[in-house]
Amino acid sequence: MVMATGIVSIAFDVLDFTVIAKSLFVLNLSLYSIFCLLFIARIVFFPRDLLAELRILSRSWLFLAFVAGTNTVGVQLILFTQADGLANVLWCSAFFAWLVLISFIIFNILSLPRESVVNSICGGTLLLTVSTVSIVLLGSYLLDVTNENTWNFLMLWGIWILGCVLYLFVIYLIIRRLFFNYFIPENWQPSYWICMGAPAIITLAGSEYLTHLSRSLCDDLGQVTLEMSLLAWALGTLWIPYLLVMDIRKFTGGLDSTAAWIKIFPWARLACKGKYRTYDIEAWSRVFPAGMYTACTFSLAKVSGYYFLESISFYWCWFALLIWLLTLIGTFRSLINYR
Repeated sequence: MVMATGIVSIAFDVLDFTVIAKSLFVLNLSLYSIFCLLFIARIVFFPRDLLAELRILSRSWLFLAFVAGTNTVGVQLILFTQADGLANVLWCSAFFAWLVLISFIIFNILSLPRESVVNSICGGTLLLTVSTVSIVLLGSYLLDVTNENTWNFLMLWGIWILGCVLYLFVIYLIIRRLFFNYFIPENWQPSYWICMGAPAIITLAGSEYLTHLSRSLCDDLGQVTLEMSLLAWALGTLWIPYLLVMDIRKFTGGLDSTAAWIKIFPWARLACKGKYRTYDIEAWSRVFPAGMYTACTFSLAKVSGYYFLESISFYWCWFALLIWLLTLIGTFRSLINYR
């Protein structure tokens, strides 16, 4: 939820929709504070349960959402309040958490048979890439307020490359599952949208890195970073038609009769109750990639000079905002029904 709300806010800020962007920023600060308090309470009062969950591979990489969410809030703090010092604290916290969580994940992978590791791969596994590259995204913004030396630039670039490699490894296994094994729409999960969201954040981080890149390194790293960012954006774009089709099949299937409003905009079921209800907590995995694609496309247009791409952002941002709103309504309905 924090990742999704944060990136939609950032996307509307770069598009100069200030009122929407700042409203989402205020909401996201509240959400982040609440979830951090709950997370700290879990660490203090239920440490054994937490460690047990971290030792389950299919659960361990989901904790990486904390890293990505923290870095997203850090970017918001810089954009909206110029709180560079607090953003730097969040970056250090996220980097430390990333190191700890990656250690658990590596341990889990090494302790399991290869087949079990492969079978546990899903859309959420791509949080490996998203969290890794989010470190570069916030780090690029912080380059303006920290000592700009060559080692800082090279370290961030190395982490960015690591995120790209992780994406290629995981997406290969996901493509095998989706296209070369038996797969039915009923098994479709919103987390598969991260197949697009991961290259989108690679694109955004690469574009922002180029924006803040030292002139002395532009010739060495600039061109290759730009070309890789363009390739990542193209890969993410190619995923969109498939993701939309699979979502439509998921939302329109399993009903005796499909209402006209569902046929017009199937995602409306996210906010419904009763027999039309489709919301679950994983639905937020759809919103973050939608918002990220808006932000990365606009940022890439600026650094590449392909300004025609900006028009894509201006249209896609409203889809991202609408999906965010429907998912938020679904969340509140779920909480009310739970009570």
